[in-house]
Amino acid sequence: MSAPGRVCARAAAALLLCALAACGSAGAKDAGPPTLTWYVGPDRVGAGALAQACTTAAGGAYKIQLEQMPADVDARHAMLVRRLTAKDTSIDLLSLDSAFTAEFSAARFLAPVPEELAPEFGKDVLPAALTAATYDGQLAVAPWWFDPQLLWFRGNVAERAGLDTSKPISWEDLVAGAERLDVTIQINDRDGSGLAEWVNALIVGGDGDLVRGTGRDPKVGLDSEAGRAAASVASLYLDSGRGPGPSREALASFAAPGGGFLIASSSIITDPALAAVAVDMGWTAYPVVGETSVAPLSGVGLAVPLYAPRTEMSYAAINCLTSPTSLRTLMVDTGHSASRLTAYDIPGVADSYPMAEVTKAAVQTGAAVPVTPYWHAAQSAINDTWRPLADFVPESTLDESQRAVRAAIAGELP
Repeated sequence: MSAPGRVCARAAAALLLCALAACGSAGAKDAGPPTLTWYVGPDRVGAGALAQACTTAAGGAYKIQLEQMPADVDARHAMLVRRLTAKDTSIDLLSLDSAFTAEFSAARFLAPVPEELAPEFGKDVLPAALTAATYDGQLAVAPWWFDPQLLWFRGNVAERAGLDTSKPISWEDLVAGAERLDVTIQINDRDGSGLAEWVNALIVGGDGDLVRGTGRDPKVGLDSEAGRAAASVASLYLDSGRGPGPSREALASFAAPGGGFLIASSSIITDPALAAVAVDMGWTAYPVVGETSVAPLSGVGLAVPLYAPRTEMSYAAINCLTSPTSLRTLMVDTGHSASRLTAYDIPGVADSYPMAEVTKAAVQTGAAVPVTPYWHAAQSAINDTWRPLADFVPESTLDESQRAVRAAIAGELP
């Protein structure tokens, strides 16, 4: 091609690019604000209403749409690992289980929390929630909600069982009271993580640690004095026949004839499965192993994946979702306990969140799962060695579970 021809070709190409750019601009204008896709878990958080409120508050800067993640913890974990490993750009913000935070941070799946937002996101957050949201000294996610498990009961069952709910209730007294009335003690397992959370809280309640350390060779405390105390409680409960242990059928069984007690999170009061008995439910602190109630704690932080295409907008949305207005809605409408302690003082919360006195104390004495990148592997090892609970034998189960957890964290093949 001659030089004049090349010049004409370049000019034509430039005109074409200009035309395309103009079309693109017109299309973008017609399409409206950018859409942020928020991946949410199975928990009842009123995500639709919160997304709409924050979309409105953004004033046209963005809109939020929801994408539902699997209810099962293993399926949810597998999906996220697969998508984030593949550098998926379709996830703008993410409701991240507190049990996943260390793992996803260590794997560099998450965008760093901006320096200017970290102090605000961590302000007034209860210590356990802040620890769960932090990895390697850096805030990895914005703490959002952090629920303690409570001891729920129907009507005057606790009183008739001889239990004083104004004082700590031991597992021994709880089991004896349930036997006296011939009612069950159900333990809710919302997504497959309930057994490991139960075991962890029992060990911490006995002044031990299930896993201590973030590396491949941590201290594992199943085969320990605290582990044996936990196994003794588990054995007492299972041998009594008052319930099957952590179960996904716990809510239905509690609501059925013969249901008396339920161990479940503070937000369970809004679950449709309990609609028939909710008005008649009371609550008190989680049963004690030693002197203090150590309730299992679990929650969700709001994270931005490393390859999210609009990081600044994503963090703006998270700033809205963690605002006092959003936290009030979260607590009042869904029963979750906000990670920020000052949320309990937001106008309207005290009158509409009747569990406040118990949950506020529980989130300060309870036990979250260990902060380790290998918790999901440890949890799977506990599930594999403790189930079926009908075959639970304290000494042999503890020994097998100790070895399995150590091997899982070390990365050894089963």
